[in-house]
Amino acid sequence: MLNKNRIAGLLICVSSLSACTSSHEDAYTSYQPYTYDGTQLYPEGYETTNYSLEGAHVVVPDSYHVSAEHSPTSHKDIDREWVNQQNAEGYTIELATGDKASYVANTLQKAPKNERMAEVKYERNGKIYYKGLYGTYKSREAAEQALSALPPDVKQNAGIKTWSSVQSRVDE
Repeated sequence: MLNKNRIAGLLICVSSLSACTSSHEDAYTSYQPYTYDGTQLYPEGYETTNYSLEGAHVVVPDSYHVSAEHSPTSHKDIDREWVNQQNAEGYTIELATGDKASYVANTLQKAPKNERMAEVKYERNGKIYYKGLYGTYKSREAAEQALSALPPDVKQNAGIKTWSSVQSRVDE
């Protein structure tokens, strides 16, 4: 009985595999490879002029991931540079601070995208921490107004800081 089952299984496998090798006109095995026939690719009247950029001046826009020299740079470096360039007498909103960069990044992700944000690293008592900063404001009143407009889950641990206090802690 076991031998008959093996033979039947073998016959089924062989017959199903042989079906793949049949040569029918519509089957895949009769596929003809593509050959170029020389027909025009574009409709009549379509402009196919080749343009030359020789001597043209190309302006590369400032990008979030490109330094002033237009070489790739880390977003961490760009954020730190932005923080250090702010007026020390101005204000910012510190949305989050903690020892986990992912926690700070998650809070920044929830914030509205209408102000510049940055995540910077600093050291305190030999331990690494991160700050999530939101916007730059000339006065404390402007910062308070922006803070009050933030969604409740974003502003629950937020506070207003002077740029000088933030800049003094940022790692170089």
